[in-house]
Amino acid sequence: MTVAMTVAFARPTRVAHRARRWDAREKVTSTSMVRRASASSDATACDAPNPSAIYDVCDEREMLYGGSNAFAIGPDELILRCKAVLRAGFAEIADDLSEDFQFVGPVVGPLGPEAFVKAVGGFDLTTGFPDMKSNYYHFRVDPYETNRVWFTSRTTGTHTGTLAGRFEATGTRVECPPQALSMTFNEKGQVTKVTVGVVMDRTLGNTGGLGGVFGLFYAIGSPLPFPEARPWKMSKRYKLFQFLGRLANRRRGSDD
Repeated sequence: MTVAMTVAFARPTRVAHRARRWDAREKVTSTSMVRRASASSDATACDAPNPSAIYDVCDEREMLYGGSNAFAIGPDELILRCKAVLRAGFAEIADDLSEDFQFVGPVVGPLGPEAFVKAVGGFDLTTGFPDMKSNYYHFRVDPYETNRVWFTSRTTGTHTGTLAGRFEATGTRVECPPQALSMTFNEKGQVTKVTVGVVMDRTLGNTGGLGGVFGLFYAIGSPLPFPEARPWKMSKRYKLFQFLGRLANRRRGSDD
């Protein structure tokens, strides 16, 4: 056999060997890629939110009107009781308060019964806002605390009188954001807790997102002289925290 013939036979053999080696490599690479993709898919599936797994709606009617509600006062009667207390006004409800009563706001209280009566008794908002309306609505009993009534307010009023004896009329029409309030009762029908001033959407109204009397003073241009009575402002630490979060997201995106 000549050298030329040997080379001629040898080349196809070498090519065939190389082809088989490349096929084997591609199979390994493909299998590895599939495994990595599968692992990545599994990890994504584990990390992905699953709203249906946590979504749940309680049976309010059963919880309020069924046998599980052991509170002495029924939901409908409790709402009427709450409205009666509100209609009388906080300054006139001293006899309706329990000994362990608490008044709680986002940054106020807890105040006991004596401190609460003293605070509301010496502060008449209607002098500064003669046309003030609380605009209460959405009264409902909490199915998890069947002795508690939640309700919402959207207070409005025009500053045409002297507020707190010193803030002269500005003519400002004040529109407060919706605020969540609650009133809790004991089985005697006494009020054990009142919560107020929890703003539900700080982008509404003209009080700078503030609730309660803080919002009224801010809206007429005379905010009270402490940070809690001013519109929310992002702290330096929170700004840093958000910056680090954005930086981490950018790095994560570049790695992907």
